[in-house]
Amino acid sequence: MESYSKWEEMLDGCIEEEKKSLARMIKLELEEMQSNPSDDFKCLALKSNPRDWQFAIRGPNGTEFAGGIYHGQIKIPAEYPDKPPIITLLTENGRFKTQTNIDYFSISIFWDPPNKRKRVRDALLRLIELLPTYPDGALGSVEYDKEERRVLAIKSRLAAPRYGTDERQKLINEIHEYMLSKVPPVPSNGGGDIRLSSQNDRDRKRKRMQEINLIFGNTINADNCERVGFFDFGKRLKSLLWWYTLFLYF
Repeated sequence: MESYSKWEEMLDGCIEEEKKSLARMIKLELEEMQSNPSDDFKCLALKSNPRDWQFAIRGPNGTEFAGGIYHGQIKIPAEYPDKPPIITLLTENGRFKTQTNIDYFSISIFWDPPNKRKRVRDALLRLIELLPTYPDGALGSVEYDKEERRVLAIKSRLAAPRYGTDERQKLINEIHEYMLSKVPPVPSNGGGDIRLSSQNDRDRKRKRMQEINLIFGNTINADNCERVGFFDFGKRLKSLLWWYTLFLYF
């Protein structure tokens, strides 16, 4: 029993030492980023949790993301650097869903084995490379057209996203100011600036189509019921609803 207690104490000591080692590694990495700042990204860690970072990246030049400023959150796992950081974007961008972990495979596929370890810097540069790539059904991805993405790039510069605690928001605002000073404005596509209202029109159109599909789908399901409320939903009502929603849409 005494030997088991000693073994347990040794195990606890090893775990504690690993935590301290990870904390030192993270601190050194963050200090290195501060001493060698990049125009491509900016990172700051929460004082309340050194493994919880805020960041922003620029959109890659020569793409529809160029000039955009995309904020996100990094959570560094206990197994770091053997495992890559967990990355979530907060700025709507047209490539990845917001507040959703980016597909683990997309980041981990380039993560080197332990003898050649990558760092957060490498993961962020990888994320910049991923922005203009085809999602191919990856988890956490969306697919907007280039014009929509350019509009989102313009929007991304207007204000920092609002997210989390006051401590976190302070970091987000500081990062946004830094990136604005480093990232040139969204380049013109030769046809003048894109009106932000055109993006709002497309958003409303997409929402209306979703509503039409929802109503139509619910009506089809209602065909299988003998009675729904006071009415018998049959094929005639389904047809009327379909044409009515199309009339409202157009």
